[in-house]
Amino acid sequence: CDVIRWMAFDEDSRLARKVQKGDRQAFEVLLARYERPIFSFTCHFFQDRALSEDLTQETFLRAYRFIGSFRPREKFSSWLFSIAKNLCIDELRRRQKGTTVDIDAVDPDALVSDSHVGNNPLVASVMVQQGEILRKAIARLPEKYRTSIILFYFNELSYEEISEVMQVSLSNTKILLFRGKKMLLDLYREETG
Repeated sequence: CDVIRWMAFDEDSRLARKVQKGDRQAFEVLLARYERPIFSFTCHFFQDRALSEDLTQETFLRAYRFIGSFRPREKFSSWLFSIAKNLCIDELRRRQKGTTVDIDAVDPDALVSDSHVGNNPLVASVMVQQGEILRKAIARLPEKYRTSIILFYFNELSYEEISEVMQVSLSNTKILLFRGKKMLLDLYREETG
């Protein structure tokens, strides 16, 4: 698995260097590779499909515009997730100043897959309800804990990758995840009564 990650890291860096030299086709390959993970991250962060699509598009626009700042010794995915994270934080701050996230407008099936529950509607209904409670709890987490939880559980980034994205030490990443999980459990219990 580490060999595969290293090969992807090397390939991403090679493609990013090509983009820096003006190769648009190389950027399209990176876009195809990372569009879904970035969308997933923004969607879990805000649970608003239209906003997530906008943030994903803005992430890639900024990545293309600022590709010159990418250093090939960095991991491209971490650099890209950092852009998405910063956009999400900016949007969160903007919303906190004016409007709030409407968590009740979320399509329950958007983030919870019930493909493994078979044809039992009761089990599917319980799974959807639990997923909704979990989404509400995640939405209530402070930004740094929400970000680390989403990157770890939904985007399956390693501690090292999260550390790069969030620009904190590896030990602080572990602390963020530990505290975030504890807060999430408390919020989940609060939501379920």
